[in-house]
Amino acid sequence: MTADNTNNLYFFAILPPYAISAELNEFKSEFAQKYQSLKALKSPPHITVIPPFFANDNFEKSIETKVHEFVKRCPHITINLNGFGQFNHKVIFVELEKNPELEVFYTAFSAFFTGFGFEITALSKFFHPHVTVAFRDLSSENFKKSWPLFENREYKNSFSAVSIHLLKHRDEQWQVVKEFNFGG
Repeated sequence: MTADNTNNLYFFAILPPYAISAELNEFKSEFAQKYQSLKALKSPPHITVIPPFFANDNFEKSIETKVHEFVKRCPHITINLNGFGQFNHKVIFVELEKNPELEVFYTAFSAFFTGFGFEITALSKFFHPHVTVAFRDLSSENFKKSWPLFENREYKNSFSAVSIHLLKHRDEQWQVVKEFNFGG
């Protein structure tokens, strides 16, 4: 990021309610304490909808009304968390059950977002909704130690997603800057 804030890093995500976030943060803390994987603690528990992108400060104000108008037509989405998964022996996450409503929302919101002139890379077009609990700073050795303990560990919970959040990278952490409520 530059000193004049012309290139801020943002992303859009669905955040679980407080009680579920607290449970998910316990998993993140466990990975930080036992396996030295700290980076997942730098953001609130979330399901990424639009991955990180750069924009200037005017972006927040310029999209606010448009995003509100878009999401007020969106229904609440039931999210079912069920077990753990992993990517490439580097990332461990809480898995979501397959969810056609979330996929429809992702497809529509991604198309809406690209209408602002942003590109979604080919890799980002692969939508595998999840909640990361151990990030890419998890060493190979610690992955080998931790994954057998989480691979079959049970965790189930569910919530109604009632909004999408815009997060901004500030002071080495991701912070919520705007919440956009679904219409219901």
